Amino acid sequence: MKRLTRVALAAAAAALVIPVSGCAALLSAQQTHAYQYNGGDGAWTDIEDVAVRGLMLVAEDEEQANLFFTVINNSTEDAQVEISVGDTDVSESVPAGETLVQNPANPESESEPITVTGFGGKPGSLVDVEVSVNGQSETVRTQVVGTDLPEYQDLAPTGGASSDPAAEPTGEETAAEEQGAGETQAP
Repeated sequence: MKRLTRVALAAAAAALVIPVSGCAALLSAQQTHAYQYNGGDGAWTDIEDVAVRGLMLVAEDEEQANLFFTVINNSTEDAQVEISVGDTDVSESVPAGETLVQNPANPESESEPITVTGFGGKPGSLVDVEVSVNGQSETVRTQVVGTDLPEYQDLAPTGGASSDPAAEPTGEETAAEEQGAGETQAP
């Protein structure tokens, strides 16, 4: 009986030690050192010595979005960077050692908004963006971020149906509406 109790205690101890040692292996310095975490919004990619950071689209709907990205040229030569998404192709030359920020809301950037159509996504989805550096291309799955967070409310394209010139009433239509609003009709 004592022998059976010892075997049972040894089995129980082994059952406790094995899972704990497995977890400890996940916390080793070697494994956590190899883990790469890219903090921040948007997709990241490195092609040659050029880093593309914060690649994302900000949209209110599926029709159009604004494109944002940062290109960091860590090489000793100028880089020709091309980004293609939906119906839009962007081509930029980034000098050696320089950074290009495509974010009109950033006070350090002199860029204009890049509005994209035909990108095939809606807020909350991922779309394929083709990034090319000096002719070497890579497809990057990129976020379509909505405007439900305060940080993005002013970054989506302005417009929609209300800013369509064909949807706006002309001066004659407005005058007719105002005149009709003041008149009452007898039954």
